[in-house]
Amino acid sequence: MTKERQIWLWIGLGIAFIGGLYLLKSILMPFLTGLLVAYAMNPAVRFFERWGISRGLGTAFMVLSFFFSIGLLLFIAIPFIQTELLYLASRVPQYGERLLAAVKPLLDEASHYIQPTDIERLRSLASSYMGEVLTWGIRLLAGILTNSLALANLISLIVVTPVVAFYCLRDWGKIITTIDSWLPRPYESTLRHLFQEMNTTIGGFARGQALVCLIVGIYYSIALTLANLDFSLVVGVVIGIMAFIPYVGALFGFMLSIGIALSQFSDWESVGIIAGIFLVGQTLEGYLLIPYFVGDRIRLHPVWVIFALLAGGFLYGFVGILFALPVAAAIGVLVRYGLQTYLKSPYYLGKTLPLSKKSREAADSPS
Repeated sequence: MTKERQIWLWIGLGIAFIGGLYLLKSILMPFLTGLLVAYAMNPAVRFFERWGISRGLGTAFMVLSFFFSIGLLLFIAIPFIQTELLYLASRVPQYGERLLAAVKPLLDEASHYIQPTDIERLRSLASSYMGEVLTWGIRLLAGILTNSLALANLISLIVVTPVVAFYCLRDWGKIITTIDSWLPRPYESTLRHLFQEMNTTIGGFARGQALVCLIVGIYYSIALTLANLDFSLVVGVVIGIMAFIPYVGALFGFMLSIGIALSQFSDWESVGIIAGIFLVGQTLEGYLLIPYFVGDRIRLHPVWVIFALLAGGFLYGFVGILFALPVAAAIGVLVRYGLQTYLKSPYYLGKTLPLSKKSREAADSPS
């Protein structure tokens, strides 16, 4: 088989693999999550092995500890979140009155330029659209709760994910050895180098970004609590979790906090303090935390990061967003290697292949 045919074969296999993932995207969540958990815990299990603990025992301990911690966290967090939501529901009328009081001067100013009938029409339209939005939200929530597929996915995530994580983690060495045996022997060293670079890039980015999320969540929870912002702990936790998606977490947290501040406080000084907290937080995150813990490990331009997140969400939903950056980092390794190869090739340098090499390629091609 010629080199050109091999390239087309691998391209076809790649397209078929991606197409298969797209067709099965509705059931991928528990399997990919279990694989992700296994990948994250493999260094700890290897550490146990170096201390003489069998891989099966270390795997069982890590998986049970991980999911027990998640369950304990949910057991503690759900009553707290429920209390916060009930408190929010009781404060919504008061927030609405304060927002109307804040907007009233603007409406009064606009009344000098807009007819009163037009203002009333805008108010009625806003009320009707608000009612439609609330109705749509209630229907959406009811649909999620009654949708058998959504419930099945949730149950499978709870039940299947630990099983997948256990077996993938226990057999991780066998999986790697099997994949290694499938590599084409002429390109074995090159492919191993690429996989090692992918592993270093993705692992370093994931560990560093997880530390950034933890520190950012703690910072905003404490700072917003000291600023007496309602629901500060919930907002801080949400920002910490969403900080794993660059730019999105900070933007969402800022909009949420400023919205609560405008509804809660009657003075602009308190709103300015909330904005200042985010200014300091973004400065620390952008110039201290990310350069120190993450650095340039992912080696992707911010524009490509945003594109990867949008493309992953569009193609695979939440699963796509969750795996967008690791996949983008792996693709980046391949693209950089391909570019380096191209810059050294005769196609870029304008040189012709040696006659002996052409003869060998001609001999390898089928007659």
